[in-house]
Amino acid sequence: MDDLLDIASVAAYLGVSERTVYNHVRSGDLPAIKVGRLWRVRAADLETWLGSEGTGAGATFAADDGALPSRAELERAVGGFEDRIERRLAFAGVLARAYEALGWPAPVVVGGHAVEFWTAGGYATADIDMAGASEPAGQILEGWGFARQGRHWYDDALGIVVEVPGSSLPPDALGHTASIRLGGYVATVLGIEDLIVDRLCACVHWTDQESCLWAEALLASGHQIDTPYLRGRAAEEDVLERLEQLLRQDAR
Repeated sequence: MDDLLDIASVAAYLGVSERTVYNHVRSGDLPAIKVGRLWRVRAADLETWLGSEGTGAGATFAADDGALPSRAELERAVGGFEDRIERRLAFAGVLARAYEALGWPAPVVVGGHAVEFWTAGGYATADIDMAGASEPAGQILEGWGFARQGRHWYDDALGIVVEVPGSSLPPDALGHTASIRLGGYVATVLGIEDLIVDRLCACVHWTDQESCLWAEALLASGHQIDTPYLRGRAAEEDVLERLEQLLRQDAR
């Protein structure tokens, strides 16, 4: 066999879940290559790996880790909410469950939709930006019937547009996220501190006046803020002076 196999084909061949295959690929145990954004396994490498000493399908794949949420599950989750923010967060929660079923860390809602969440709809955006691995996004979203246009995946019936460009968050930022439980699923949203710093970066470094206003609005939103962490992040991004101005203004 000389073909390149996708993760789904490898999982079907071995009789295990795709998450189990992803775990072996990501650990380097199972040889694989990237074609574009997706992992592929050479059929010959798979046969060699299966035949190597100490590696057998029965032993190596003894534990299987569950299935991806279906399109029907997604529709039920999103359809349970009329509020746009809640619908999008429900989608993010189901997507997170799908990532975890494949052995990937859950993606995090960032960008405009995170601002929309923290400002309770004061800010509005058309799509959902998420920080997370790009590899599983195509497999999951294609399986749910989403179409791709450029960097975005969209589904007109659900009214969802999402982008997962393959970015990741540093450990400190992951430790300051917010977890939102909706309908049995958990969506993770970028913390308000990192979101303020993100808007301040656009304000200071790109002279984006609208971002200045949203940084101010986030500070005044009434949410609990880890001020030492916020100041530390602002210092790292060279926007501390602007932050201090807003903090003094907010204290008046």
